[in-house]
Amino acid sequence: MPAATSRSLRSAFDAGSFDPVYVLYGDEDYIKDEVLRLLLARAVDVAMRDFNVDIRRGPELDALGLRGLLEQLPMMADRRVLVVREAHALKKAPLAVLDQYLASPSRDLVLVLMLPADEEPPKTWPARSTTCECKPLSEDGVMKWIAHHLQETLPGRIAPDAATLLVSHVGNDLAQLAGELDKLLSYTNGGEITTEAVQAVVGIRHGETLGDLLDCVATRNAAGALAMLPRVMAQPKTTGVSVVIALTAQIFALAWGSAARAGGMPTGTLSRTYFDVLKEGGAFVGRPWGEAVQRWMKVVQHWDAVRCDRALDLLLTTDMALKDTRASSEEQVLETLVLALCA
Repeated sequence: MPAATSRSLRSAFDAGSFDPVYVLYGDEDYIKDEVLRLLLARAVDVAMRDFNVDIRRGPELDALGLRGLLEQLPMMADRRVLVVREAHALKKAPLAVLDQYLASPSRDLVLVLMLPADEEPPKTWPARSTTCECKPLSEDGVMKWIAHHLQETLPGRIAPDAATLLVSHVGNDLAQLAGELDKLLSYTNGGEITTEAVQAVVGIRHGETLGDLLDCVATRNAAGALAMLPRVMAQPKTTGVSVVIALTAQIFALAWGSAARAGGMPTGTLSRTYFDVLKEGGAFVGRPWGEAVQRWMKVVQHWDAVRCDRALDLLLTTDMALKDTRASSEEQVLETLVLALCA
């Protein structure tokens, strides 16, 4: 069966359309849980949910128990929902029961097989189920998710610059973003979330973000980059490797843009094409795509092929140093990198 996206599944659930079997997998667990929450809300009346929803773990199911759950009829409802988390860990006997069931699934049961991050569904499942790979969102996708989450879940509003500042601090961790948005709406008493609110609640300010550090390197402002590096490194989930990944994406973008300009690409076309490249590659650029493209367009003329090649060699060397347990502290390694990139 063709693969689905979380968006297409939401539309189908809202329309009251449900397939017999779903497989939810991929590295973004929050999106899997979002899809499951909506499925349960739309597929089974809340008054009868205790009788018609079963949520189990694959390692705890034996063949007899799984067969009983698959054959159980709905009670005073059109359908039942059976959720099997960690379905990849089903033992041999229950897995044989599941394979037999997938050949001819029941129409009054919605079976949801959920896999943890880094686990792929068995090769036979996609042909007999509706699969949805839940991937981590790009920076642009995170901005759209924030708008949707505030509109549909909380609800609330956030100023564009406040959203940019929040994403620059939290990244694409949707679970953490959801928690921060909830706190921010409490702080603003349901009013619009402003930059000042983000600074007060989340504790991050302009000039202290990964995006600000990237800008300093792009303009070869060594003093500015070194001054803010300790504050950037002190942010949650920021590591030397994540900084190097963002810098590498930026250098690749500048190298590509420099080559495009040398080939005669007009400035307006270059800006639009940058978005196409980002959509195709889905690279981590450390901030929303619109902001990244805007910054790259301002500095791309100062980065030629020779400088970009040298920068990529430095980034590779730094990445290896960060993974060497005998190396200096991450901050010291990055300081050396920043000085070399800005030279």
